[in-house]
Amino acid sequence: MKKTLLFLLCFPYASLAIGQNVMGRIISNGIGVPNVMVSDGQVVTVTDENGKYEFTSTKHYPYVFYCIPRGYIPELKNNFNPQFWQALDSEHVDKVEYHNFTLIPQDNDNYHIAIGADSHLANRTSDLEQFRTGYLARLRAEKRESDVPVYSMILGDMTWDNYWYARSYNLQSFYNTCKTYAYPVALFPVIGNHDNDGGTTPGNDTDFLSAQPWRKIVSPTFYSFNLGRVHYVVLDDIYYKNEDTGGTYSKGIVGSRNYDALITDDQYEWLAKDLALVEDKETPIIIGMHIPNWSLASKAPFAVSSRLANNCAERLCEVVKDFKNVHIVTGHTHYNYCAHPSDYPNVMEHNIAAICATWWWTGYVSGHHVCQDGSPGGYSYWTVNGTDISWEYHSCEDNGNLQMRIYDMNTVKEYFATDENAKKFLALYPTRKTFSTLPANTIYVNVFGYDTDWKVEVYEGASKRSVTRLNEEDPYHTIAYDIPRTISNGSYTTDFGSKSTRHMFRSYMATATQPVTVRVTDRFGRVYVQSIERPHPYSLDMDKIQSDADLTGVSGLRPAERLKAYSRDGKLCIDSPAAQTAIVALPDGRSITRRLVRGSNIISLPGVRGICIVRAGDESVKVTVKG
Repeated sequence: MKKTLLFLLCFPYASLAIGQNVMGRIISNGIGVPNVMVSDGQVVTVTDENGKYEFTSTKHYPYVFYCIPRGYIPELKNNFNPQFWQALDSEHVDKVEYHNFTLIPQDNDNYHIAIGADSHLANRTSDLEQFRTGYLARLRAEKRESDVPVYSMILGDMTWDNYWYARSYNLQSFYNTCKTYAYPVALFPVIGNHDNDGGTTPGNDTDFLSAQPWRKIVSPTFYSFNLGRVHYVVLDDIYYKNEDTGGTYSKGIVGSRNYDALITDDQYEWLAKDLALVEDKETPIIIGMHIPNWSLASKAPFAVSSRLANNCAERLCEVVKDFKNVHIVTGHTHYNYCAHPSDYPNVMEHNIAAICATWWWTGYVSGHHVCQDGSPGGYSYWTVNGTDISWEYHSCEDNGNLQMRIYDMNTVKEYFATDENAKKFLALYPTRKTFSTLPANTIYVNVFGYDTDWKVEVYEGASKRSVTRLNEEDPYHTIAYDIPRTISNGSYTTDFGSKSTRHMFRSYMATATQPVTVRVTDRFGRVYVQSIERPHPYSLDMDKIQSDADLTGVSGLRPAERLKAYSRDGKLCIDSPAAQTAIVALPDGRSITRRLVRGSNIISLPGVRGICIVRAGDESVKVTVKG
């Protein structure tokens, strides 16, 4: 009797049902929040009308977590780490545990979320400083410039397992870095292959045991949350094996750190239970994983095929087939592409290039942050208005979120034929591309965020030229990493070298000197326009020379009919007929992107004086700003 009384005093909201060993309450402003999903990775239940939950757990996974409901955010440890989960106190199933959570109300039907991947921090190649001055600085700017909440996801490989012991930089180090540098927004993490412990002895339980540091320090390896009216799911698609292949390993590493790309059965079982609670099938579903679900073929028409083992890609899409709007966001590859599996028209995958670009090497050796496909190191920036979702690729460099790069292939060929460093490089790597067989006056355009429903147009002067999509190597990455690393080191790491990309476009010009203008229209009707004078330099500074175009004489972009812009008190004022995104070309050559509301918008431009070009939709207008 005394033991029963003591139990009731310690756990006043618990029932005495036999076997219920995990229980608690979820509150907000002291009031219980009902219908919140709670799970241990196996059992899925919901809170009652008083915010209480209780269930029987096998304690296989060492935690309990909840799914953040619409209109709330969890408490944030160190202002960025969402506290939606707690470690269990004991692995013993006869130990009853009580875990309370607190929710904070937040109007978040409208928000932004920065979805990036592969930060690969290891305290080497100036990565921590690049992370601080690049990615974190851009996140701070996104938050500062937004009038709605901003969140973030990192889609795995936050760290680099090969250096957990050799450089003493592990998952806890990553969170210490984020605390020190004041990571500015909530971060929802996804486990990657390099976030597993390579010091785990190979065996039957390697996959589970290698992820234990993640479960203790970071979060559950799979979980879900709602932000506004969108349901997010995080999955672990790495089956870590760490087999000993007899090689030489880094300090503390006992295996080859190998893995299979797949989703385990227990995750599918949990996911079915989780999605069963999402009754409205119009709810957008965003699934975050590390390794891509789908791949693109190397030749046109770039067919989509499964990348995961054991038919996991198809199986995942079957689980979500009843939902109308499903997005899969992934990383791992360090380059950008979009995939539309034909058998699942409700599903779109976004494989997002890396925060670290080329494992921080390009910033280290050349001062320019670029991925292997030529995309700037960066992240995908999503705008959510209710169930209306749009996205745009943003750069970690302060380059106005450049969306494309134009190459005058005449000067690219000349560089490889005449530059002394290029000659030294080719002497060591004679099979590398020099583009020497291209016809004269060829133009390449790398459109970083390209998707199949985008439109790419190229003009020579006022004459429109034909355009062909290619799978082609990006020339910029070669001069940002391959060549300078070879010159300074005697060689470069081929795994980090330039890769072919399926978002490259080719067009043939009639002359070598006429200016070239490229107009790209994305699926949301946003128009990006860049131009080059020719001959256009092939150099590390070529992005700065490339400019936003004044399309006078070029058909397609009409003067503003409804969009209005004017300067007042040193600020740029824009009257917009609809909620849309505007790109503002500044007098110094930079561009900024702003999300406009319908009606009046005011943009502060301290220190800016001169002519700005405002583009939104297919309208443009010039305005003189007097900062």
